[in-house]
Amino acid sequence: MKSLRRPAPRRAAVVLTAALALAACGPQASEEPAAPYVADDGSYHVPVLARDMRFHPQEIAVPEGRSLVIELKNVDGMPHDLVTASGLQTPLLPRGETATLVVGVVDGTLDAWCAVTGHREAGMVMTITG
Repeated sequence: MKSLRRPAPRRAAVVLTAALALAACGPQASEEPAAPYVADDGSYHVPVLARDMRFHPQEIAVPEGRSLVIELKNVDGMPHDLVTASGLQTPLLPRGETATLVVGVVDGTLDAWCAVTGHREAGMVMTITG
């Protein structure tokens, strides 16, 4: 009678291939936003990521008298934008796309959010203080 068992090396190769395929489908390492910086013109640039129905960071404190520039990158699987209470807005960004939003000098508190239906209500908000 013939054995229906595969030889051990072939079986190991099949198991290894399946494990690699499953690992490729799993969660990817989360990208982190770069650190804020002051540009040559004195403006305060803050890289922001849209991910997991949140902005990262969710709070931005602008140094007094500096003009704020937000560099928004969408690293999520669905489109997002950023709208401020002062009426500024980025375009709707698909995954991997970026947009720059020149907010200007912020005096006090300025709220911002994603305008995609339901995203603001789900907690995709930001607070900017200056």
